[in-house]
Amino acid sequence: MSLSLTENGDLVAPHLHRVELTGTLRALAFPNRCPNCAGATAERLRIRKVFGRRAGRRRRMSPSSYPGYRIDAADVPYCPACIAQDARERESLASRWRARLPSLTLQSLPALPCLGFAVFLLRTVGAPLHAGDTTVGFERALALLFGVWGLGLIGRAWWETRRYMVPRQTSVTLAFDFSPDISDVLDPGERRIYSMRDAAFAEAFTALNRDRIWLPNPAADRAERLVWIACAVFIALGAIAALLLNR
Repeated sequence: MSLSLTENGDLVAPHLHRVELTGTLRALAFPNRCPNCAGATAERLRIRKVFGRRAGRRRRMSPSSYPGYRIDAADVPYCPACIAQDARERESLASRWRARLPSLTLQSLPALPCLGFAVFLLRTVGAPLHAGDTTVGFERALALLFGVWGLGLIGRAWWETRRYMVPRQTSVTLAFDFSPDISDVLDPGERRIYSMRDAAFAEAFTALNRDRIWLPNPAADRAERLVWIACAVFIALGAIAALLLNR
């Protein structure tokens, strides 16, 4: 299925039925029908998507969130036939591991010197020469430090490469698609665009979540503009003050 760009440049399925809702993915209410075929549902299918930290207006405005990504998930009801179809279309676990291993190996390389040095210290350390000798204790503590450092680097590599384990969307999971959080800075919570293939599902889904439909708020937009103007003025005054003090 082809994809189109949302207003903030993120890919979302180009279905005719869309709604913009506030709140988290976990708080969504779903009808008891399949978004792919409108059939009766018996279980839910977890849909996971990888979004860059820059995705969404709030994250573009948060320098502390660069770089990186996040994985968002929604448990969506599907009928048994569509769940079986998704299983047939979904890429295998082995192929995802093949994609992950090169990056995991490369990002784990900095841990090798740390772990190697820790092993070297542990192999060369001996018993104290006398009761007051603290050298052995120091070397063991140093080995522990470098060992924890190395394991921490491996753990970070494991965490940073988990996106490779998220399967690509199938024709089934694309029946219910969602954007990243596009909330503004002053918004109280998340806001996303939901795109749905089936008209009956979309109507029922919108009705169940009607209290969360987002409506533009001109007052909030003006307040946000004032916040950014105040920040710009504060930065400009700080720069002028710094120049005057350095004279």
